[in-house]
Amino acid sequence: MKRLQWILPFVLLFAGISMAAQDNTPVRFTVRQEQTSENEISVIFEAEIAEGWHVYSTDMPDGGPISASITVKSAKGASEAGGLVSEGKEISAYDNMFGMDVRYFEKNVTFIQKFKVKGKRCRIKGFLEYAACNDTMCIPPATVEFSVEL
Repeated sequence: MKRLQWILPFVLLFAGISMAAQDNTPVRFTVRQEQTSENEISVIFEAEIAEGWHVYSTDMPDGGPISASITVKSAKGASEAGGLVSEGKEISAYDNMFGMDVRYFEKNVTFIQKFKVKGKRCRIKGFLEYAACNDTMCIPPATVEFSVEL
C-alpha cells in the first residue's frame, strides 16, 4: 500500500504533463457568423498564432505550402459569394524549406467567406483548411469546421 501511495503522485504528474502537451496548438481559431446585409452573411475565422509560428495565405503557388482554403460540404439556401479573403499583415518572404517566395501571417489573421442567402432560411456546413509552420517544422494540414443556420 505504501508503494502505491508513493507511485500515484508520479502517475498523476505524468498524466497532467501528457494532457498539457496535447493542448499545445500553435494556432487557435474562433469562428463566428455575421449578417452583412439582408441577403448576405459572412463566416469569419479569427486566428491567434503562437510566437514563432505562421499561417500561410490563400492562393499559394504550386509546389509550396498548402493554401488557406474553404470547402463547403453543403449549402442549402445559400451560395458562396466570391472566394476566401484574408485580413491581416501579410508577409512575403523567401522560404528555404519550399525554395520559393511564400506569403503568410504571424500573430493573427482573419479569413472571411461571404455567402449569398437565397431565401429566409439557409444551412451551410464546411471547413477551413490551413497550414502552419515555424522555422524548423510544420504541423499537418489542419481544418476548422463551421456550421451556419439562419
